[in-house]
Amino acid sequence: MEARPTAAARLLSVLDCFSPRTPVLSLTEIAQSASLPLSTAHRLVGELAGWGALARDDHGGYHLGLKLWELGSLSLARASIREIALPYLGDLFDATGENVHLSVLDGTDVVFLARLAGHRSVGILTTTGSRLPATTTATGRVLLAHAAADTRESALTSPIPAETPHTTTDPETLRVELADIARTGYCVADRQLADDAVAVAAPIRDATSRVTAAVAVVGRRETTSVAHLVPAVVTTATGVARSLGYRRPARRRS
Repeated sequence: MEARPTAAARLLSVLDCFSPRTPVLSLTEIAQSASLPLSTAHRLVGELAGWGALARDDHGGYHLGLKLWELGSLSLARASIREIALPYLGDLFDATGENVHLSVLDGTDVVFLARLAGHRSVGILTTTGSRLPATTTATGRVLLAHAAADTRESALTSPIPAETPHTTTDPETLRVELADIARTGYCVADRQLADDAVAVAAPIRDATSRVTAAVAVVGRRETTSVAHLVPAVVTTATGVARSLGYRRPARRRS
């Protein structure tokens, strides 16, 4: 008599359904691929999604989540963004000599997919794969400015840590700032995460025009020209977006 699969084995069988050829699967496809009853697959997928190992897209399909990426595995949902963005991030780093970040939103946190750091750049606490509350970082605020209203409100109603004496922690002030970021297309975060740092961030859109990531440069406040950084960061974000398939809608002639 064959031993019944353990709970861990069943969970792993669900994850094993995903591959480069099948990065997105429906619940029915997962059940069929893992040879599980649909009800069992539904329960296991729910547990994995709750933990962050799986994520659900707008069409009901499931893909590997950022939690696995944080633990050292590639997240298929984000890997292509990172690979496409890296050459642009390298150019931005060469042009500025400052820390360069690529980030995505996960709930109300920002997760850093890539970081390029200079030897003379300002010291920062972030590393590739780390996460911080989105309200405290330039890329996080850019992403919140373009996030769904319920995600934005959840972030604004959660405790906002004061990383420095200058960190904006008042929800109403941040709400106004996020509206301004959405209008202007970039964020300037002055002494929000470190006393001697200023950051400039801009959104990256995908082929569906959805803001899917953000890029930022973090420099030393005393020597960084925000006026020079803004066009450089916005240009980088635009380049990555175009490589992802984004095209700015044509203006209607009056």
